[in-house]
Amino acid sequence: MSSRRTTRHRKSDRIDEPAEEAPSKRAVETVEAAQPPSSAEPAPRLDAEDLKALMAMSPEELAAMMEDAGAGLRHEIGTRVSGTITRISRDDLFVDIGGKSEGVLSRSEMPEAVAGQTVSAFVLSTGHEGVRLSAKLTGAAAAEHLEEARESGIPVEGRVVSVNPGGFDVRVGGVRAFCPRSMISRLPVGDLEVFVGTTLKFKVLETGDKVVVSRRALEEAEAEEAAEKLWVTLESGQRFDGIVRNVQGFGLFVDIGGVDGLVPRRELGWGNVDPSVYAPGQTIQVEVLEVNRDARKMTLSARDSGADPWMQVGSLYVAGGLYEGVVASCQPFGAFLELAPGLQGLVHVSRLPGGLPKVGATLHVKILEVDHDRRRLSLTPVVEGAVSADAGQDVTGKVSEVLNNGVVIHLDDGRTGWLPAREVDLPGGTVLAQRFRAGKSVTARLVSEDGQRVTLSQRANTAESEQSWRAHAAKKSGGSFGTLGDLLSGLKLE
Repeated sequence: MSSRRTTRHRKSDRIDEPAEEAPSKRAVETVEAAQPPSSAEPAPRLDAEDLKALMAMSPEELAAMMEDAGAGLRHEIGTRVSGTITRISRDDLFVDIGGKSEGVLSRSEMPEAVAGQTVSAFVLSTGHEGVRLSAKLTGAAAAEHLEEARESGIPVEGRVVSVNPGGFDVRVGGVRAFCPRSMISRLPVGDLEVFVGTTLKFKVLETGDKVVVSRRALEEAEAEEAAEKLWVTLESGQRFDGIVRNVQGFGLFVDIGGVDGLVPRRELGWGNVDPSVYAPGQTIQVEVLEVNRDARKMTLSARDSGADPWMQVGSLYVAGGLYEGVVASCQPFGAFLELAPGLQGLVHVSRLPGGLPKVGATLHVKILEVDHDRRRLSLTPVVEGAVSADAGQDVTGKVSEVLNNGVVIHLDDGRTGWLPAREVDLPGGTVLAQRFRAGKSVTARLVSEDGQRVTLSQRANTAESEQSWRAHAAKKSGGSFGTLGDLLSGLKLE
């Protein structure tokens, strides 16, 4: 603190009554100069306490105070302001923009405006008539104030006359301007001809011999402002109409009003949808799946919730039903089959003794298990025909029932197996019940299969086993294989 200020403090400390000491001439002149002139009435005079406070201030502090006092009254040309329409004349809208300033906006720019309405506009000029506002410059006014619009950033209105390989010919009033192709929109555009004949708002980038304008610059500023508001309200489950901005092999980037989100490939539809079927600029409906405000990232889905294929499980697709599926993909643990668009099930590798099938192959399968909580289907292949292509392969299962003439086995792949007594190498004097019991895990060789009817063997010579079974089955069925029930009821321990 300067010695002068210290001295003033000491003088003020010795003042007992306001009338005993008059303020300095300099302080009074400074305060009076700070008061705005008024023709209606003289400026109010400060009381003694106010004068004492002013006398205690340094010149720097006084200047700062005046700077702060005037800050709310100044409006820089080109800045955007918002205010409320207080009154309307035949030609103008009068807008309260804060402080003691009143903005004036041409009524022709907002002919439908009403008192009390909040409007946003740009400061065009300031002066004794107030602050002149403009939502945009149009017609002759735009042509006349191009340089001012460039400096202030005030939008001008222009009409797109034609399109050429480089961009667009735009007429701003009577002035010819050029808008590069990349500057016509912030979003991808397929057909550029759609802009021809339209009247749009542009930002002036260059003036002089060549006037260059940009619509994209205004759109990006508006999108940034909209994005700030949107990030606050975004929640999972909300649905939007978005514009595809970019197409990649892993998905789409979609704009939903200033904010970009990713639609992963798996979320493009219920089936295996290739992202290339979409095009930049295309409008699609998306649902918000996940929002990360800190990282400014968002995950979207383009799936139609009303077409969820899982809704058919339990009606069209049931446990125990036989269906035809196409191999969609293979993993070391098994093959995924698509039963319907977006509805897949897994055939575990343990049920594929012949190895993993080729992608695109068609298989006949049975639904073994339905897991509604995890939305999973467990499948097993069904081999049609009297003799299985997997004959001679080992299969495993658990004993379901032990009879005198054979053992009923529930195989791991869901099928029911029949192990005839003659197909078991038993020591002399031993019966099946001594070797097998319900729930015991067993391994046997597959001899033949007819749909879900599987005949097994544990004999060492499988060729002799198959020949023996065929002969015995033909004899008991009159030349046909018969049914599994016939075999279970007709076979006896030999």
